Amino acid sequence: MEDRLFNKAYDYIKDKIDSSCWPPGTKITEQLISEALFMSRTPIRTALLLLEEEGMVKSIPYKGYIVAEKKISNEGLLERLELIAGLIMNYLQYLKENDITLDHKEFEKLLEKQVEYLNYRDATGYFNNEYRLFETFIAKSDNQFMKKVIMTTARDIHGTYSDNSDLMDEARYQNEAKLLALYQEVNICIRDKDYDKMGEYLIFFFDTLKDSNDILAQ
Repeated sequence: MEDRLFNKAYDYIKDKIDSSCWPPGTKITEQLISEALFMSRTPIRTALLLLEEEGMVKSIPYKGYIVAEKKISNEGLLERLELIAGLIMNYLQYLKENDITLDHKEFEKLLEKQVEYLNYRDATGYFNNEYRLFETFIAKSDNQFMKKVIMTTARDIHGTYSDNSDLMDEARYQNEAKLLALYQEVNICIRDKDYDKMGEYLIFFFDTLKDSNDILAQ
């Protein structure tokens, strides 16, 4: 009986997460699950312990459980970075052929904030600002698929990092400093509309991301 109830609770919670009915950050209420499944909280707590081991939920001291950020495997992330690199190269070709100018001043303004966040080791500000850098960079594209893949991957990478290290970790800090230096080179290329040179820097950028992800996966 106990195993049956545990499996029922596990499948119920997992289905809610997999179907995105409960997106990342959603608070999981044992009482509501208990009422929905007509069972005590004991098998629900056991199911949550297993789901936490699997990385699907996260326990918050004195607050219970929330749905964890979804993560992709190291192999899956590398494949996605390869896809994004190809999409970005096509995007740069599109910008070049159509003589399109990116918003250099906005990118530069965000980059100045990025330097401040890194110096203060403010991980939350740094990562949120980085999303805005990406959005500014791809703003001229009408390829919604590319935009979604890039922004989703950025959140997956940051979610993975947040569980391993933050900007207070020296290795993580140095890695971000290296990426920030590449952003600054890209910024010069945006100003000069040198999309060929920008492509070279972005290839190095993706290689750096792959290397840093390999370290985290170890």
